[in-house]
Amino acid sequence: MQNIQKAFHLRFLYYQKIFGIKFVDNINLQPNEKDMKIPSSSLQDTIFNCTLCDRSKTAKPTFGILPPVAKIIFITELPVVDPFGIFLQNKSSKMLQDIISNVFCLNISEYGVLSLIKCNENNLKITDTEVLICKRYLNEQVISKNIKIMILMGEKVLQHFYGLNVGEYLGKIFSHEGKKILATYSLNQLLKNPSLKKETLTHFLALKKEVL
Repeated sequence: MQNIQKAFHLRFLYYQKIFGIKFVDNINLQPNEKDMKIPSSSLQDTIFNCTLCDRSKTAKPTFGILPPVAKIIFITELPVVDPFGIFLQNKSSKMLQDIISNVFCLNISEYGVLSLIKCNENNLKITDTEVLICKRYLNEQVISKNIKIMILMGEKVLQHFYGLNVGEYLGKIFSHEGKKILATYSLNQLLKNPSLKKETLTHFLALKKEVL
């Protein structure tokens, strides 16, 4: 775990090289004296201290909500909680809270909330570079817990995290590595087009009937 930040940084530099960026100076990957004084960081610390893309210059990354045991993990495209795990004061966050309490009737210890992109929820434009960096954090979060049920909210989550086409999997419940997964609309889509809420509700009810 302690080397995860360096691994992500190396991967980020590799993709930069693919896109034509040239490096003039050698990159020293040996720990210096300052690095030696820093204790091994947890995944949460690693995410909080990420500075690998421009988003981190305007907003602090957020880990999300990930209790030891959760019935369902909701994965959104952009953060809906702040770095302290408190729900943001915006429409997307309020909608997800309503889904959690009114549709699934979960208490605070029974659900988790993670995001594909880890910071700056106000920037709706998600780049491929940001996804390449952030989805590895998300993968570590997902495999670090005994998660059985996940709801992927948004095309970008399904496409970039699992490489699947939303047209084929929208509203479908499928299994992957022992997890039951539902793909549905993003919070932003539901806000822009409220007529999708009825269809999304049928997705949620189907999941409740099958696994809860």
